Amino acid sequence: MTKHPPNRRGISFEVGGQLEARDQLKNWYPAHIEVIDYKEGKVLIHFKRWNHHSDEWFCWESPYLRPLEKIQLRKAGLHEEERSSEFQINEQVLACWSDCRFYPAKITAVLNTVKFYDGVVQTVKHIHVKAFSKDQNIVGNARPKETEHKKSFIIS
Repeated sequence: MTKHPPNRRGISFEVGGQLEARDQLKNWYPAHIEVIDYKEGKVLIHFKRWNHHSDEWFCWESPYLRPLEKIQLRKAGLHEEERSSEFQINEQVLACWSDCRFYPAKITAVLNTVKFYDGVVQTVKHIHVKAFSKDQNIVGNARPKETEHKKSFIIS
């Protein structure tokens, strides 16, 4: 049975598709897709200006794959369309943390400045903010609590 690649904004799952990938040392580099394995749901990624021995297989839903950053788009002569912020101040959202996972937060400023529920305030790129769906809503005024210095939350 063949699988279909996910619809991820900014990533075109086709041979030659441009993106960024994170290597084993947790650094992000420009890359492109060499091979797509529809049966396993994986893509072979080639890091640009690296030897092909460093090519690596990633699950196509991996958080270690992301769209090209704006600077690299400008260098390539491509232009990302300007867009107004789709979120309002005090709106609940899911925002990407440094571990590449999404956590509940509130928009505190127009340029996607968010406040996570543990009090950390951070400005994130629009591609790292997504809508907070109703079924994920926090009941009442309960606030998530942090456990073991991780960004995983328990609702009390």
